Amino acid sequence: MGVAERLPRLAEFYGPLALPPVDPFGVFLWEVLGTRTTAGRREAALAALRRVPALTPDAVRKVGRGRLEAIARLCGPFADERVAAIEAGVDVFRRRRDLAGRLRGPLREAWLAARDLPHLGHAGALRVLLFSTSHLHVPVDAAVSRLAIRLGLAPPHANPRRTVRTVRRALSDALPSEATARRQAVLLVSHHAQATCVEIEPHCTVCPLLPDCAHGAARVAQGAPGPP
Repeated sequence: MGVAERLPRLAEFYGPLALPPVDPFGVFLWEVLGTRTTAGRREAALAALRRVPALTPDAVRKVGRGRLEAIARLCGPFADERVAAIEAGVDVFRRRRDLAGRLRGPLREAWLAARDLPHLGHAGALRVLLFSTSHLHVPVDAAVSRLAIRLGLAPPHANPRRTVRTVRRALSDALPSEATARRQAVLLVSHHAQATCVEIEPHCTVCPLLPDCAHGAARVAQGAPGPP
């Protein structure tokens, strides 16, 4: 069974997942606030920024550092790193007023512009493009690679970059091509990788994809525990 056929199970299991903001800076904030935390904590921090309101580079620039730190702490640990990343991103967007336009331009220029954004990495830069532009390339990070390999969608390689390329090709071919459907599919797959198919002690006994996952079936057969 392919990824597309498994998506309804994920949607039923997790319920509606909120898409990121539609503008590049909003997606940048969503990405920084969502690193090494849960979706719920990220959404709480975004909601706090909306109440300020501080969802543009100029508006965030006017927020006092103490208030910004308090909002970042809603995401849990690493608040100082989040604030530093947000401030670096604000500086980039304010200095390069044409950045949003470049991100929405031809793919080569858009990719170069996305790579200029600080603290994102390859997958984070692609997520900015996916959720805020018409460029629909599938972002693949370590969590998504792990999920794809466990489901047998792609073989592991000794070279991590080759693994990422293989997984990206497999998911690009399998996920919906229509923009909204692809974004929702990427969000579901990524959320599942981070919430259930975690690296250590994945929650295989409650996983909605267990019937099609040889890795999970083997763990359950060996008496793998459920979530704490």
